[in-house]
Amino acid sequence: MNVKVVSRAKFTFPEGRCALAVPVFEDGAGGDSPLLDDADTRAIARLREKETVRGKPQEVCFLPSASGVYDGVVLLGLGKRNACTAETVRRSAGKASELLGAHRVAMAAFDAALIAEHAHGFVDGVMLGQYRFDQYKERKSDEPAPQPVDAIAIVVESGAHLAARRCEQARIACQSTNWARDLANTPANDMTPSRLAGAALEMAEDAGCEGEVLHRDQLEELEMGAFLGVARGSAEPPTLSVLHYKHDAATKTVAFVGKGVTFDTGGISLKPVQGMHEMKFDMCGAAAVFGAFRAIAALKPALNVVCVVPACENTPGGHAQKPGDVVRAYNGKTIEVNNTDAEGRLILADALAYTIREHQPDHVVNLATLTGACVVALGHYAAGLMSDDDALAESLEAAGAVTGERVWRLPLWDDYDKLLEGAHADICNIGPPKEAGTIVGGCFLKHFVGDTPWAHLDIAGTAWGGKNIPYLDPKHATGYGVRLLTEWAIKTSEKTV
Repeated sequence: MNVKVVSRAKFTFPEGRCALAVPVFEDGAGGDSPLLDDADTRAIARLREKETVRGKPQEVCFLPSASGVYDGVVLLGLGKRNACTAETVRRSAGKASELLGAHRVAMAAFDAALIAEHAHGFVDGVMLGQYRFDQYKERKSDEPAPQPVDAIAIVVESGAHLAARRCEQARIACQSTNWARDLANTPANDMTPSRLAGAALEMAEDAGCEGEVLHRDQLEELEMGAFLGVARGSAEPPTLSVLHYKHDAATKTVAFVGKGVTFDTGGISLKPVQGMHEMKFDMCGAAAVFGAFRAIAALKPALNVVCVVPACENTPGGHAQKPGDVVRAYNGKTIEVNNTDAEGRLILADALAYTIREHQPDHVVNLATLTGACVVALGHYAAGLMSDDDALAESLEAAGAVTGERVWRLPLWDDYDKLLEGAHADICNIGPPKEAGTIVGGCFLKHFVGDTPWAHLDIAGTAWGGKNIPYLDPKHATGYGVRLLTEWAIKTSEKTV
């Protein structure tokens, strides 16, 4: 995708199929632009007078144009002007992406003079909204190939430099989000732990970064008993991917850790058959941190980043971990495994402890589709945030507000931690049934981070399945967390320079 920001005075329409997007506000503003042909300006004014076009949020329409300069006009409803945010633009642009595709528009120009500070939302909405995952579908011979928008021009009155920075970050973050969505949407027979690790290593090498993959024998030498216990039931070998982005001017190191269960049957504590096919998405935390690493490596902030992903399958089998087993984690704690379907916290336990001991980051953020309880609590519209550091939590909340990837903080009080006391080991991997499941999962992970400032994002509800978000398809992975972590890393780097 080619994205450029240009002032009105210097903008000219290119040759080829192009559409002009114009904001329309509910309180009367917008709907006009000096870039519009006179006939189109009059036509839009008549539509507004008749209230056919009202400017309500996500009210989007395409008007073919006979001007010969551009092929059509997209009227982008953005609600009340003083309530418009980047997310408002993002959602309307997501709806517009369907119209642009239907009219086979190759280039979209957005007159953002009225809302230049939110113009990057248009880039997000179009790039995320036109994402398709159809690699496994055969196209009929008489079916035309899709025509995605491959160029966006953001037209502003002034401040092009600042808008260009935001839009370039949006472009790179969205490309990386869609790359992560491809990882997550790929079926588990193709996206095995080894192939996930290979894709990440190739990505890091392409970005000029260092990376390594640890295999079973190395994990055994490191005594990662919690991780290896989960992997025992599968014929697919586990992997631990470690990627490094380094900047000469960096004064801080942050670590991202992602849950990479490429398929989760629940193990011996087998899940119900209904919906089990969606458990290929149990590696969305891994996909998100890899995607964020990809974006950060391209944007080059003054920050060192370590990305660690434990990957395995959780399946039943003759060697599978059994309820009641006791395993010893990398940091020496013993864990009573009373439910093999609470496996994500086990592989993260070793990965977190390893990351902190080996790489000594200043902050650690982990992402995981950890608990179904988080979907019960927050639905599909916010991730659960748990942290032992208020400043870190607040900075993640701020980043999520910018990208539209919302988080909601939950407590980590000592009362909840007592629910994890094991009968036969230091801790148990589950708490009482139907009691604060999401929080208890976070409390479990806290045992493996020591004093390092740490945050856990439970993305079980946001990783897929969200409805009524026009730039996201509920049938596919969302890539949640890529843009949030990228924004957070950029802001963190700016504070440390």
